[in-house]
Amino acid sequence: MLPGSPASLVLKAPCCGCPTPRRFEGNGVLRERRRIQVTGGGSYIVTLPKEWIRLHGIGKGAEVLVALEPDGSLRIEPVGVHRRRTVSARIMVGEGWDFWRIVRRVISYYVAGADIIEVVFSSVPGSQTAKQLREFIASRLIGVEVVEESSSSIVFQVIADMTSLPLEASIKRLIKTVGFMLEDLIEGLRHGIRDILTEVDERDDVVDKFYMFISRQLISVLAGYRLPSEIGLNNLADASIVMTAAKHLERAGDHASIIASTAIELLDRGVNFSQGCLAEIPPHLEEIARHYQLATSTFLSPNPPRADEGIERGIQLKKKNEDLLKSLTCEREPLVMALVRRIVESSRRIIDYNIDLLELALNRSVLHELLKENPR
Repeated sequence: MLPGSPASLVLKAPCCGCPTPRRFEGNGVLRERRRIQVTGGGSYIVTLPKEWIRLHGIGKGAEVLVALEPDGSLRIEPVGVHRRRTVSARIMVGEGWDFWRIVRRVISYYVAGADIIEVVFSSVPGSQTAKQLREFIASRLIGVEVVEESSSSIVFQVIADMTSLPLEASIKRLIKTVGFMLEDLIEGLRHGIRDILTEVDERDDVVDKFYMFISRQLISVLAGYRLPSEIGLNNLADASIVMTAAKHLERAGDHASIIASTAIELLDRGVNFSQGCLAEIPPHLEEIARHYQLATSTFLSPNPPRADEGIERGIQLKKKNEDLLKSLTCEREPLVMALVRRIVESSRRIIDYNIDLLELALNRSVLHELLKENPR
């Protein structure tokens, strides 16, 4: 039985040579081993626990739904019974907690799968603090709203249904957001448009929102709050790979933001990215953006030859990145050169994350191949 899902019964494949059926407790869940029997018609049957039947008030003639899950287990639930339960959490704010400590707790519970998060203050918070907390959480987390508020507490509720934005759609949105950041970054650098670079820097918040939503989706499945099929995950083994890929995408977005904010500082100092040796930076970033498109498309549709090709291309780009850094000697002011090096270093990090995505694509392809050839 899935944790927190009393309305459903999950049956795992039986082991060979299991001992005589016996009842035991595991993690607070009542479990029972039962032997598979064969009827005269050649059908395989297994009896259901009386406790489960009584719990739902069903009996002879009642209908149940039987679903084969990606991990090979069977899920059985009564027809018309809603399986999903609400996961609640309470945060007791201690004396001396600052704003960011509270924010970190709320985000942690959100990512961990909580649907309702109550923040209880030990003393009455200032109106400005409460307002700042409401606005920050609503802007940084997908589908979170304040549903209740008093002088000593705020209750946040996640109203976004994970099924309305399946995992694959979430990953694609994250990929597109980072891709647009790279495209606009190049445009802002090439033409020295400060407003575009500012937008790129601010868009990192959107990247963070999708990353945390994806983390919430995957953790909810791994914790048993959701079934893999509910978020569109066809293979539970994919969860760790997708989680790692989402983190690489989030970090690539971080470095695009770093490049944008650093470029703004340089523009404010009169540095021009369309002249001199710095004019080599935008074309270099264009190559990195194309490599990013290759890496992300290969991850979404795993293809070993393309992954190998992309990894080799990434190694070449890293070498080119090193050569570019050595050639940037046209600017003599130490602070300017330090900022330029920061841009080139972040460019290298994006290449690294592209390579990581390609390696994950290769791992994903091999995993799917093994599961296909060695079904459970």
